[in-house]
Amino acid sequence: MPPNSVCSPKLADADQSIPASVASVLESRCFEKAQTLRNLLIYLWTHRDQALNEYAIATEALGRGPLFDPKIDATVRVQISRLRQRLDKYYEEDGKHSTERLVIPLGAHQLQIETIIPPEPDLIEAPAPAKRSRWTGILAASTCALFVICCVLGILLYRVRADWGTPPAPPAFWKMFVANGRQTRVLLPTPVFFSWSHRTNEENRVLMFRDTDINDFEDAAHSPTLQFLEQRFGAPSLGQSYTVTSDTFAAVRLARYLDATGMSPSVMSSASAPLEALDKENVIALGTWGTLSPLKTYLDRMNFTLGPHEVFVLNHQPARGEAKRFEVVNESEQRSVWPGVIAMLPGNSNAPKTHLLILASRHTAALVSFLTSTNGLDQLNRLWRAKGSPIYFEIVVAAEMNADELVRVWPLALHAFPQS
Repeated sequence: MPPNSVCSPKLADADQSIPASVASVLESRCFEKAQTLRNLLIYLWTHRDQALNEYAIATEALGRGPLFDPKIDATVRVQISRLRQRLDKYYEEDGKHSTERLVIPLGAHQLQIETIIPPEPDLIEAPAPAKRSRWTGILAASTCALFVICCVLGILLYRVRADWGTPPAPPAFWKMFVANGRQTRVLLPTPVFFSWSHRTNEENRVLMFRDTDINDFEDAAHSPTLQFLEQRFGAPSLGQSYTVTSDTFAAVRLARYLDATGMSPSVMSSASAPLEALDKENVIALGTWGTLSPLKTYLDRMNFTLGPHEVFVLNHQPARGEAKRFEVVNESEQRSVWPGVIAMLPGNSNAPKTHLLILASRHTAALVSFLTSTNGLDQLNRLWRAKGSPIYFEIVVAAEMNADELVRVWPLALHAFPQS
């Protein structure tokens, strides 16, 4: 049976060995429009007792060709991550009363099934009341006094330790970002590469190509160069094994700052389903006009739009006195001012809502400096209050750069972002 036809929409022709606990997942609302993940789940279940590798999963479950190379093609890792997140969503919604749970441990490909045992209530028979003597009352009073003393000493000790080791409270902007109590994830941008594997003189060769005007794997037809390469080498594979060096350093710097203020974020690749991460976590996404394309549904709703190759920011609805377009200004051969966008947006409609923070610029490190420095946060706070202190908002920021070194950064305009 071909990999793409492993699972039919209603499981009518599926493997009869699939148990009800797996079938209920496949037939749920969470999976009804995710045919690739359904196919993958069935394959992992039927091969759960076998040693699996990325090559086998790609070629037998995901329809990849025999030249698939997991070192340059992240398809399996991306789909496994999406399946893991979709399972979590199922057990939070349709499957919240399930007695069994399908899990894929992090760093593994094996599907496992866990039994959920509900906690039993404590049944303790109350003893019959005993006669109290005078000494019993004295002992009880002494015990209460000792308990109170221990509590007071514990509180004092906790305060002393807190003074020694508690991280400083986060500034107002970051306090607002994490006020919903959700965990925070920092996403490293991953550009879209097209890859081909072929044999030359009995050796395996890999060709990696990126067209900076193409930010979606499905848009390859819009690139003449990609069309030429496809005619020469055949259909390409998606390669997302690389991150942008400057954005990676910016993300690490931001994560260290947040960790120092007690927020303890995780750092992951944006190839790992960024939109699904917003179902549970606050997300900070750094990147450029090209690498932020997975968040297009959010970017399309914003007033400030970062233009191709980051050379301008478009202001769709300028307020009185605002420019309709903020463009890069070249002051000299080495010195220039680059526009960027910072947006604090609602992540999803769950309660409590998650938050999405977008940092879009050619120089994302400059935006990180703006949001982690006292001067930058003070400027942001003044402008934010002057615009009515909106919960969600967008800012255009200018960063003066001397080559790759930041000279200064300041806000240019702020607009409220609608909550619905």
